[in-house]
Amino acid sequence: MAKTKKHTPALGADYSSKMKSRYSEKVKPSGKKYTKSDRRENRVKGDMQENSKQENIKEIKYQGGCLCGAVRFNIYGPMRQVINCHCGQCLHTHGHFAAYSSAAKKEFHFVNDSGLKWFHSSDKARRGFCQECGASLFYERLGEKNLSIAAGMLDATERLNTIAHIFIDDKPDYYEVDDDLPKFSQYHNNEL
Repeated sequence: MAKTKKHTPALGADYSSKMKSRYSEKVKPSGKKYTKSDRRENRVKGDMQENSKQENIKEIKYQGGCLCGAVRFNIYGPMRQVINCHCGQCLHTHGHFAAYSSAAKKEFHFVNDSGLKWFHSSDKARRGFCQECGASLFYERLGEKNLSIAAGMLDATERLNTIAHIFIDDKPDYYEVDDDLPKFSQYHNNEL
């Protein structure tokens, strides 16, 4: 097929000017003439930049994840102390009682959630699992601001201690709870 002028691509300077006019940002000048002293007064001082960088970076307080790494997370705020739950759902989910801490959802960030799967265990709550390795990671009461995190999923647990037992009446016979911590027959209803 013979090339005609209609199908010949634009090359060189012709192409460049076409693209510049097509994609260049249309900015209207303000008309103000800036002097050297104006620019000097608007200059950012060196130490101000360092302070602003530090304010924007939140410190990771806790990290954790599942056995295979398909679910990883960072927590940037404080965590509640650990509560042991002996309810039937936790027994069937974990194979034993569950030890949970919790953190505000706004302070929680997923690094990787490719393996995360949620199961609605009741009309009030759902549980988060890794669909790759089977780890039971989270318990979330629907509509609440906090997310409960299985304490065993944390990489380090400095400053966390067990403070209570809940659903103690559902505890099976094969183990004893003989510590001096508070024991609740149901959910603690924010008494802790």
